[in-house]
Amino acid sequence: MNIEDDAMIETFFDSQYQSQYHSFQDETFTINFDLWNGKPAKIIFEDVIGFCVLSIHDPIGLRYEASPSDFFQNALSCCFENIPEHHDYKSYEIVDVNETPFIKIIAKRYKFLE
Repeated sequence: MNIEDDAMIETFFDSQYQSQYHSFQDETFTINFDLWNGKPAKIIFEDVIGFCVLSIHDPIGLRYEASPSDFFQNALSCCFENIPEHHDYKSYEIVDVNETPFIKIIAKRYKFLE
């Protein structure tokens, strides 16, 4: 993936989880939460090929997965007969205050909206 290990790409400390939504039609996965100041925010993942909700906590950040997991490889193998060396998919993780991932998303890109 050529991404730095444990690279936090968005931070939103003291936020509060609200909801999530997956659209098969749009191939998106959206997580809604309130920021520390009560303003609503959302992260929309696009071209999603897999997601896993391990639990629900209050999020503090979004990062890339440190190393390719079996979950990431399985999602890729569902899209490609032979996984190419270079592709646009990344493995994202929503992490809690202990920096423990609780939602994993395999997608091409994301948008953070306030």
